[in-house]
Parts: sequence; structure tokens; C-alpha cells
Amino acid sequence: MNKVLIVEDDELIAELERDYLEAGGFEVELIFDGNEGLNRAMAGGWDALILDVMLPDGDGFSLLQELRRERDIPILFLSARD
Repeated sequence: MNKVLIVEDDELIAELERDYLEAGGFEVELIFDGNEGLNRAMAGGWDALILDVMLPDGDGFSLLQELRRERDIPILFLSARD
């Protein structure tokens, strides 16, 4: 089964994303802030990451830069940013 980590501060959006992915057969974990998301992503074991651009403790672009230093997994940015 493919494992996807979602880092999204809006719980309703994150839950909607999770529901669709789980219906498609994916295993999903939700994280609601950037620091915890970075720690979980660095721990490995993920096939893909869905990342919000605006997070309460930073931005998704900074998280991406940190993550890319050690991990090379597919990352999809998804944001409600105007």
C-alpha cells in the first residue's frame, strides 16, 4: 500500500484529502504544523507528501528545502492561497 503524508494546517481540508486518498487505497497520516511534518517526513517510509504552502510555524517552501537535503520523494503542493 502507498503511504502519503499530508502536512496541512486546515483540518477540514486535510480530512477531505485523507478521505479521497484512503478511498483510493492509500494509507494516510495527517500532520497540522510544519515542524512536526518535517520530522515525520524525515523519518522516512513515505511514498509521497502533500504539503500546504502556508503553515502556522513557517511555510511549505522552507519545509521543502529542508526535506530535499535528505529525502527525495514526490511532493505535491496544495494550498488555498489566493
